[in-house]
Amino acid sequence: MDTQLSASSQEIDVLVVIDTDYVRAHYPNPSKDPNNPTGIDHNSQHMIVSNANAISGQGSADLNFSAKVGDTVSFRSTSIYQNSDDAVIIYNIKYWSGDQVFNNFVYDAVERKQAVVPNYSSPNGLPANTADITFSSFDSKVKATGKENFYVQFALYILDPNNSNQQILLGYYYWDPTITVK
Repeated sequence: MDTQLSASSQEIDVLVVIDTDYVRAHYPNPSKDPNNPTGIDHNSQHMIVSNANAISGQGSADLNFSAKVGDTVSFRSTSIYQNSDDAVIIYNIKYWSGDQVFNNFVYDAVERKQAVVPNYSSPNGLPANTADITFSSFDSKVKATGKENFYVQFALYILDPNNSNQQILLGYYYWDPTITVK
C-alpha cells in the first residue's frame, strides 16, 4: 500500500517587490517615525504567493491569500533594484481590522554556505559561483481562522548622495492587504 503522509500545516512564502521609484516620486517626504509610517496607495507594491494560496490580486498590492491555522507565513521583501540601490525592509505586520489571525511576526535567518551566484567572469553568468549568503524572512504562525486586514510597514533606504557605497533611511511607509484563514 502506497500511503503518502502530509503535514497538517504548511509554509507560505510571500514575496514583496516594491517599485521604489514610484514611492519616492509620489511620497518624497515620508515619516521618519517607524511608529507612524506614511500610508501609500497600491500602485507600487507587487506581492506574490504560491498559486495554491492565492485568492485574488496575485502580483498586486491587494493580494488576498489563504492559510490554515498552524501555517507559517513568511514575508520577504526587496526593491525593484533587488535592494542594490534603493532597499526596503519590512519591519512590521500590524493588525488593523477584521479577525486577528496572525501571532507576532519575528525575523528569521537562513545561512547558506554555498548559495549560487552569477559567475561575473562569464558573459551569461554560468557556470554559477557560490558565496556565503544570509537570507531573511519576517515570519508568523497563523493562530486563528477568519479574515484579517493588516498593514505591511516597511523602511525605504536610498543611496547616500555623499557616499554611493552607503544606503541611508528615506523613511517609513505602509499599505493594507488581506489574509483569509479557513
